[in-house]
Amino acid sequence: MEKEIEFNLIERSANGNTEAFRVLVEANQGFAISLASRFVRDVTDAEDIVQEAFIRVWKNLNRYDFNFRFKTWLGKIVTNLCLDAGKSAKLRQTRPLDDAAPHQANENATNELEQEELRSIILHLARQLTPRQQAVFVLRDLEQLEPDEVCKALDMSNGNMKSNLYYARVHIKAGLEKFYETIPQNKR
Repeated sequence: MEKEIEFNLIERSANGNTEAFRVLVEANQGFAISLASRFVRDVTDAEDIVQEAFIRVWKNLNRYDFNFRFKTWLGKIVTNLCLDAGKSAKLRQTRPLDDAAPHQANENATNELEQEELRSIILHLARQLTPRQQAVFVLRDLEQLEPDEVCKALDMSNGNMKSNLYYARVHIKAGLEKFYETIPQNKR
């Protein structure tokens, strides 16, 4: 969405225009759901977090800083809610990786299964990171936000962001190597 259109929607929403806010939500809901889903495994939990995030956005639109992209601000709110939710016992429980789907003859289907398995493993490993490392990893590597946007979303210096990202990547890499070492050669 173009900056001018987005800013206009934000201003109108801040003045109580619910239709403008609906457009703003619809334009950013996919990003918010994707981001929350990378922190929490349960779709319902992710949807609840996104709903709470948009409630907070609505209540605080008058405090929005137009120097930041709306996506960065929303990402910060979603990330903080996810980190708070992750502290609860319900979401901290380690959940097993999904069972692999039956073997499919179609090469594309097999490729999709492999991609889904890799995604599942990465998300499982990301949940083992410290909250800050997880937030940086998800925002930078999975959601592909620019480094300055990650720093703004998490209120951290560039050096701190790079350090957390480095340790997160080291952990993810080690976890992937360990996982794939345990698979017999003929199953790869």
